[in-house]
Parts: sequence; C-alpha cells; structure tokens
Amino acid sequence: MHASFFWVIPEQTMSLKAGFLFVTLLIGSYAFPAQEQDMSIFFDHTDAQARIVGGTIAGSVPYMVVLSSGVLVRSLLCGGSVITDRHVLTAAHCIEAVFSGGSLINSLRGTVGTNRWNTGGTLYSFARNVSHPHYVRSTIKNDIGILVTSTNVAFSNAVKPAVLNYDFVGAGIPTSVTGWGRTVAGGAISQNLLQLSAVVIDGNRCVSEVRDLAVQLNVRNVPEVEPHLEICTFHSTGHGTCNGDSGSPLMRSDREQQIGVVSWGLPCARGAPDMFVRISAFADWIQQSIR
Repeated sequence: MHASFFWVIPEQTMSLKAGFLFVTLLIGSYAFPAQEQDMSIFFDHTDAQARIVGGTIAGSVPYMVVLSSGVLVRSLLCGGSVITDRHVLTAAHCIEAVFSGGSLINSLRGTVGTNRWNTGGTLYSFARNVSHPHYVRSTIKNDIGILVTSTNVAFSNAVKPAVLNYDFVGAGIPTSVTGWGRTVAGGAISQNLLQLSAVVIDGNRCVSEVRDLAVQLNVRNVPEVEPHLEICTFHSTGHGTCNGDSGSPLMRSDREQQIGVVSWGLPCARGAPDMFVRISAFADWIQQSIR
C-alpha cells in the first residue's frame, strides 16, 4: 500500500507521466490511483500483486487520512496521519506531486473518519504545506512534510490525532502500517483500508539486504538506506507496502504511537524491507512546524 515514492524511475517515464499530470488532477479516476502517486521509487516497479500485500482489513484507525485530488472525480494520491487539529503528516514526495505554481492544487483534499477512501468521512481542504527544506527527490531523503488544513479538524470517536513517538526505535519492535493501494499492478486500488504487521529490522542488515536484492531484482539507481533517517521493517516475502501507501503512518503497535511515514522501497512484497521516514530524526522540525 503505497501512494507514490517507492522506486526509481527512468527519465523517459518521468517525462511521460508529467505530461499526463494536469489531466489526471483535473478529471481524477474512480477506480485507479492518481498518476502522480506512481512517481516514486517505491511504486514504479510494481509486480502483479502490488498492494499492501498480505495484509488484512483494518479496524478503527482514527488518525488515518486519505489524500486525494481531482475536480470531477476523486483520485487516490497518498495516505497521511492527523497529528493536530490543523496538521496532517505525510511524505514530502506526496506533497511535491500536488504542488504547482508555488502552491498546492485547489482540488487536494484530506478525508478523515472513514476506512473507504472514496466513501464517507469528512473532507478538508489545505491552506498550505510545510515540506522539509532539505528533502532530496533524487535520493528520497528527508521525505517528510506537513499539510495545514484550512479549518480545524473536528475530533470524535472516529477522528483522533496520532500520538508521535520521538524515541529512536531499534530492531525487534513490532509495527503496523495501514493504507489503500493497487490490488493488481496497473489495476484497481483497494476500496477498504488494509493493515499489515511487521517488525523493525537492524539498520545494517537493511542496508545490505536492499543493496543485494536490488541487484537480484535488477532495480537500478536505488538510494542508499540511511538508518539514522529511515526505519526498515520486514514481514516475509509476499507481505509489504506498495502503490498508494506513501505518506501513511507506521505505528509502534505495542504502544499505538507513530514512529514512521511510508517513503520508499523495492518492488512490492518480493522479499525486500520497506523504508519509512524515521520520526525521531525529525522531532525538532516537526515540533517547530506545528506550533
């Protein structure tokens, strides 16, 4: 379940996708993720089973946000999490995809209070964004951003802010991640919110496994994993995040606290770890940005 940046993209592919971006944002799509969500290392090389692969239908996730765009019909863009009554935490590359002419596109909305991305819940517009000033697209580093809602998010039993955990998280910690994404590469996305459990793995192991699997899977231009900035999780082959999941929250499941943001990875659920922005690495920036 990813939404945007999970894998490296050839320049020709980027040019082609950029050409369709305006039309996609204008008319949207009922059953397919928005084109911009595929502009990511995480999702560009999806296989036929691309999705939050191996997950289950999620229960109540009150902090979950659907980011969508489109004037005539909504298109899924990314996930995110409510962290205050005016702030949604997501990936910087998700914001980049809907930032044009110095501002966010007018059709961008965040929906809360629903497990179905295009049904129910409450939609909020955004006044502005605060993307990390040192976000680097080419290496997908500092891939974190905040969207500021135009009005206060109304909290209820169905809508509550995620509790952020600013502690450094090491190997062995149980996690859960939720999101919407393609159920088949190039096909329809999941209408229902899916959830996957995994465990944090050692940073050095993650570095070597990503490097080795990139060679085996013939995926080029893969960024270097930086454990001080990124959390890596792994379940088993056949389980993992994918298209439409970018920006979604990674939770420490034993404490129900957010520790990461879906950022990038190798082809979906083929034996590689998934990479998340490490919230503890950006504690000062987050706290300053939501004041």
